[in-house]
Amino acid sequence: MQLKDKRIIVTGGTKGIGAATVKKYVEEGAQVVFCGTNDERGKATEAAVNAIEGAGHATYIRCDISKKANVDAFFAEAEKLLGGLDVLAHVAGAESNMAAEVLTEEEIDRLMKINFNGTVYTNQAAYKIFKKNGVEGSIINFASDVALSGMPNGAAYAASKGAVVSWSRTIAMEWGIESNVRTNCVNPTMKTQMYKEWLETVDPDVKKMHLEGLRRRYPIDGAMGEAERDAAPAMVFLASDGSRYLNGQIICLNGGSTFVR
Repeated sequence: MQLKDKRIIVTGGTKGIGAATVKKYVEEGAQVVFCGTNDERGKATEAAVNAIEGAGHATYIRCDISKKANVDAFFAEAEKLLGGLDVLAHVAGAESNMAAEVLTEEEIDRLMKINFNGTVYTNQAAYKIFKKNGVEGSIINFASDVALSGMPNGAAYAASKGAVVSWSRTIAMEWGIESNVRTNCVNPTMKTQMYKEWLETVDPDVKKMHLEGLRRRYPIDGAMGEAERDAAPAMVFLASDGSRYLNGQIICLNGGSTFVR
């Protein structure tokens, strides 16, 4: 087990990459506290991963990461349950689909509060625990490919994720120098449940055109990745001692699409 007895907090752990990460961390022997805002999914994930025999353990706690007071309370409770902290995997985030020309103040505020402010609040809370306990911790933030390449009808989302990249690289230097805490940023392109549902219902001609385009865009598999198969193992590495000297990096989990197209 690569993460035996590691104490880990995962945000956004009730679905998608977050849930896959929680499961893999527990399989690798970690003690995990994870949060989200959907209690039904959270409790279901908790029950499912705790049914894995001979593994670690996970506890779900509700938390809205866009509010600093909520984040601080969640981290305080998680620290008590875990007896400390070794890793923060900050997966939680929100998406958007609004053209730049009509982008509203409300949508900008919503995305920045969740995607950027939430990153700042969770990272600060984790760092305070690392620093207090003298732990050389690992922070794993989530941005997106669109932070590097842009996204039609997603300017605010891309901008919020670009802010996450810049923040992550800055604290990687600042907190690395001060406390040997490492921070890396994951840019994933994975199939979401929403995407899979869309693919099953879209017009056959549109689906064919879409899949042919993916084959040209993604060198590996000719498709976006699968969360459990392609994202979760990388998250294990970034949480493990094997990544101790990896800091300030953008890890593009996308089959090579960003830098070879």
